[in-house]
Amino acid sequence: MTSRLVLLVAALAIGAAAARHAQAQTAGDAIVRGRVERLTHDYGDYARYVPQGSPRGLLVLVHGSIAENDAAIDAADLYIRRWTELADERGVVVLAPAFDQANYGGHAGPGGGYRGLFGRHVGADIFVNALVEATRLAFPELPERFHLYGHSAGGQFVSRYVVMHPERVARAVICAAGTFAFPDPDVTWTNGMRRLRRRMRWSDDAPWGRIDVKPDPAGWLAAAQLPITVVVGSRDTAPVKETPGNPGGTHVERARHWVEAMTALARKHDKTSRVRLVTVPDVGHNSAMLTPACQEALFDADRSERD
Repeated sequence: MTSRLVLLVAALAIGAAAARHAQAQTAGDAIVRGRVERLTHDYGDYARYVPQGSPRGLLVLVHGSIAENDAAIDAADLYIRRWTELADERGVVVLAPAFDQANYGGHAGPGGGYRGLFGRHVGADIFVNALVEATRLAFPELPERFHLYGHSAGGQFVSRYVVMHPERVARAVICAAGTFAFPDPDVTWTNGMRRLRRRMRWSDDAPWGRIDVKPDPAGWLAAAQLPITVVVGSRDTAPVKETPGNPGGTHVERARHWVEAMTALARKHDKTSRVRLVTVPDVGHNSAMLTPACQEALFDADRSERD
């Protein structure tokens, strides 16, 4: 679907890393059920929750930006605990990658860090793909496509992941994202479809690397046909930073413009858009208060959208 070279990313390493990870799990302690675990993968730390019953689905949660002195694994742990009850009810394995500052720009990073799918050694999307593949090896009964949720900076990640990897996603929620990847061929990635070529380095003391991201416009059309819900609080109206290719001055306006753009793209190609907007009354930029609406969008929304 895409052609991407991000720093030292080697996508072919995913399968080997997943196999090593799954082998380590099965060779070591038994799978822990009904408890949030903090685990380590070759590409970084993550939290995981395995339901007490038989797994029937897979959900990836992407946390928002972290404070400079906070640990990303703590954010991943916090997010995942909001979903454990639902995970038990629905038989869902939940993964929450920890996008730390050093390797993924948890609060700021080159190219937006994990928000733009970037990473110091591997792309943030490559990390997620590796975690998913490792989990499928441990639980072969899981379906090929997974559910995806992200809040704020995590929502920015989701908006870009779904257009780069639409074939992997069953259903997605983009919660309170400040920027989106718009279906605009004249705007450079990470905000549009245009090829991104530039020099980039992860920190002042790091060597320079060449970035070459060539998005496939077909990814936007495929994503427009996925059941994607953009969730935003009606009071999320503080001004947001002006961003190329992202119309609107608040989170609410940005969300509406992206949904409209994706709907128009589908219509242009005689397709039906499944991207929709949900505005939660009397809520601001608050992940905890928006979580119930996000859970409903992922698992209880219009039954005609069932996968």
